[in-house]
Amino acid sequence: MILLRFILRLLLPILVILPITAYTQSMSVIGGGSYARNCYMASTLAIQLNSASDADIQECDQAILYGRLTRKDLLATYVNRGILYGAMEDYQRALKDYRTAIDLEPQTGEVYVNLGNLYLLSQKYDVAIRQYTTAIELTLTKNHIAHFNRAMAYENNKEFANAEADYRRAIELSPEWVLPQLRLERLKRNIQKGQT
Repeated sequence: MILLRFILRLLLPILVILPITAYTQSMSVIGGGSYARNCYMASTLAIQLNSASDADIQECDQAILYGRLTRKDLLATYVNRGILYGAMEDYQRALKDYRTAIDLEPQTGEVYVNLGNLYLLSQKYDVAIRQYTTAIELTLTKNHIAHFNRAMAYENNKEFANAEADYRRAIELSPEWVLPQLRLERLKRNIQKGQT
């Protein structure tokens, strides 16, 4: 507990000035050859670095055009390319890829998390909240990320009780993940100080 308080004191000033960072979810690809796997790897790296290149996009394009992908792998490749477009701040193309993925399989939660991220970054918090809620209601491998991202949308939408509940749920689902704990502490402090 003492260590957590020390970390909070150290990092809270930094978190206050950091921009919103929505956490994205890439989708693994089983088949489709090297193009599809390279697209997946590039999207995974883009999540970590928030950067992508035209060469990464071309890997995804090649997978979609020539990869003989199963429906599931095609869906994953559209999601992964959408992540790359998002990292390149080409939100219209990212949105188009996520919509295509939804058309292929509307019951995949990861698509809605990534779609919610686009709306969160565009400051369309109500729409982002709806997308994250849909993701949470569907099958999702990393449910804690959807709760965390929805908490940020709630917080920016001045729905503080909902934000607190989602931060707490993210902590329950992933106790080792420190960021929701830090954001929750910051939210509580700001509420106490009347800064929200």
